[in-house]
Amino acid sequence: MDEEASIILGDAIAFCQRDGQDARLINMLGQSRAVSLTEDTLTIEAPSRFAIAQLKKHQPTIEAYLEEIAFAPIALNIVAPQGASTNTAPDAHPVATATAAATPVPEPRRDDVSRETMAPQPAASFAPAVEPVPSPIPTATHMPVAHEATPGEESGIAIKNTLSADDFRRMMTQMNGRPPAKSASSSAAPAAPSAAAPAAVEKNADGAPLAANSKFTFENFVFGPENSLAYRSALKFAMLADTPGTCTSLFIYGKSGLGKTHLLLAIKNELAEKSPEIKVKYANSQAYLDDLMTEFDRQKKSNAPIMQAYHGVDVLIIDDIQNIIGKRASVDYFFQLMDEFIRNNKKVVIAADRAPKDLNMDERLTSRFNAGLLCLVAEPSYEMKYKILQRYYENTIAAAPEAGNDSLLAAYGGDGGHLTDAHFKHMAEVSGTNIRELESFCERCAGEAGDREREGGELTFDDIDAIASQYFDTSAKKINVQTVQSVIEEQYGVTHEELIGPRRNANIAKARHIAIYLAIEMCEMTTTAVGAEFGNRNHSTVSTSYKKVQKMIQEDRTVTEDLKSLRDKITLRS
Repeated sequence: MDEEASIILGDAIAFCQRDGQDARLINMLGQSRAVSLTEDTLTIEAPSRFAIAQLKKHQPTIEAYLEEIAFAPIALNIVAPQGASTNTAPDAHPVATATAAATPVPEPRRDDVSRETMAPQPAASFAPAVEPVPSPIPTATHMPVAHEATPGEESGIAIKNTLSADDFRRMMTQMNGRPPAKSASSSAAPAAPSAAAPAAVEKNADGAPLAANSKFTFENFVFGPENSLAYRSALKFAMLADTPGTCTSLFIYGKSGLGKTHLLLAIKNELAEKSPEIKVKYANSQAYLDDLMTEFDRQKKSNAPIMQAYHGVDVLIIDDIQNIIGKRASVDYFFQLMDEFIRNNKKVVIAADRAPKDLNMDERLTSRFNAGLLCLVAEPSYEMKYKILQRYYENTIAAAPEAGNDSLLAAYGGDGGHLTDAHFKHMAEVSGTNIRELESFCERCAGEAGDREREGGELTFDDIDAIASQYFDTSAKKINVQTVQSVIEEQYGVTHEELIGPRRNANIAKARHIAIYLAIEMCEMTTTAVGAEFGNRNHSTVSTSYKKVQKMIQEDRTVTEDLKSLRDKITLRS
């Protein structure tokens, strides 16, 4: 097996674990065999044709990690296993070998976490009857990855790039057709993960690490007027989870990327830490559908009850149920499951992109959810975006350990730069409302700041605007008059009362004229509607202000530049 291919595949698996990707993706990658690595393509052999189909669904995500690891675009080529069976493949992952050789065994009981949020466990815990795989595993045929664990030891996720800077340079040199440069580190065999001190990680009640989801806690959730009801309700639900008949259902709804999943995982993590005796099952819609299909297949062979892993818990948490409701084959089972939980006074937490009444659910379920804790998560305001960006920078970017001298990050150029309060305020002005995109946007700005500082400069607002244009679509935004007024008030240092009031001194009058002009130009409103927003001014007064600004544009070229700058700020803030 190609050694460089194994290294980059192992790093991709570790990056998936770092970001809490679906455990099915991690397991399938772990069971895949690295075949070859060229300058722009990584070829892997999947363990089965089913795995090929699943890996191709996640191909863009995997290729993004490959590019992050190799600092260049790397395409992923997934090929079928060479033989009819992959059980005896020398490079197969030990977990895959053990499970393929044994007859199917019941899924181990996981009381507080679903498969997609749980780190892979040692093979011995899944199939005790299977002979343990001899150790050590030859490094030439299987590259160690972060999710392996020796039986008897605690399982943890330690994200570490297995490529040193010297190894990476040697690999890229060799790929470009030049003789590999010798280095002190390349002559030594890679150390097994168990040789390093394991990183301290949070644990679930059954010992499964919470590291992949450790940021999803109530303490790390930024709340404001837009989501405070959902935050308080989720906290209340977690505190009363062991009280029968109280807070039996919580339904959180809102657009994607506003923090619904964070609150659901915060409930799960809070119960895992404070009330480990409560059995919790978390699954997103895709995991639920996958589990349902697996249960159908299992029932055909063993007549096992459908979805026993879901029925047997005290608290059930399902994310993005709009994807379940839309599948006819699964909706009946979902209704039965929800009805059973509600009838038995068990606890249910649901998240969706719409309110229950808009999901075409069974009328009884709609009524039950409406009678429980029902919370809307709205889009974050400017103030909330500012707090999210600031908190994420301080807790994630600035708090990250510095790269060592021998790391790939140091070889690439170092860590992110310093962001000031002024930067955060401007970033909040020009950014969109999706919180996941906000965090990525903050990472990019910090990275750009680091590049500027290494060049002897500093991050500018123009730099931030350029990055924002890559993240947030401003072409189709609807502009409201309140946003226009807010930007003008800040630009000219006037209050809202002054802007819409009767005072006519020069600065206030100019600000009012420009605000009315931009409102007509950008808000698709009639002069009468605009006048109503500016102290109930009549059509004639609004038209006069509009004509005054048109005259100012003809007489002074700087007014055109000022108006362009104001338009950009209004558009980006909307």
